[in-house]
Amino acid sequence: MLTLWLFCALSLVAETPGAATQACAHRGDKACAPENTLPAIRSAVEKGAAQIEFDVQATRDGQLVIMHDATVDRTTDGKGKVSELAFDEVRALDAGTWFGPQFKGERVPTLKEVLQEIPKTILCNVHLKNTPGVAAASAKMIQDLGKLDHCFLACTEAQAAEAHTVVPEILICNMDRQDGNRKSYIDKTLTLKCAFIQLHHKEGTEGLKEDVARLHAAGVRVNWFGAQEEGLIRLLAEAGVDYVLTDDLDLCHRVLKTSER
Repeated sequence: MLTLWLFCALSLVAETPGAATQACAHRGDKACAPENTLPAIRSAVEKGAAQIEFDVQATRDGQLVIMHDATVDRTTDGKGKVSELAFDEVRALDAGTWFGPQFKGERVPTLKEVLQEIPKTILCNVHLKNTPGVAAASAKMIQDLGKLDHCFLACTEAQAAEAHTVVPEILICNMDRQDGNRKSYIDKTLTLKCAFIQLHHKEGTEGLKEDVARLHAAGVRVNWFGAQEEGLIRLLAEAGVDYVLTDDLDLCHRVLKTSER
């Protein structure tokens, strides 16, 4: 059994869980700009997202870049696995034209660039992909930029252990769902003393309010992945979920403004 993950009470994330439900821009404001690019991040900041999620991978030469898929094929004009391409090769790609001509020439950003775009009033949901060394390197980058008070790593137990070897105080969102059972996922998260959990729409909403209350009682903040429908967003707000990861930031903000717990 790995050493229990640390629960570090730092400024923003030390606030008591259970305040009003807020929006998390999934891969930035991806409805209005190409996902995981600086325009998507900037738009999410400008629109007042409380949390922004983005994906981190390491290139062949160890540079941390923002990309969801294992390959660059879908969101750039290139082909190949991120982990098999050098940083200069990834950086040369057009990451915007696929979304719209107004984004032609947009580049794949680095983790450092994205972190520098997001103010400390907004939480950074740093989702680690499965490339070697990404956990330790990301934790160190967050520390070096003075961002420990508003960033957390969304990662596996093994990645968290790796990150904690270099930055013991880095905050963790447990992403080890294992068997897909919400109860066992919650039990594991509480055992590991993680600061965040990310519940998934595939797990359903039955008993959600009670589960959220249990997590809040332990000081865990609750993210929910996958909410683009008004009815579901309202249900999540009523259940007390802290942050709703959404692909439609405008809709989520509009619904949450009119929702009450």
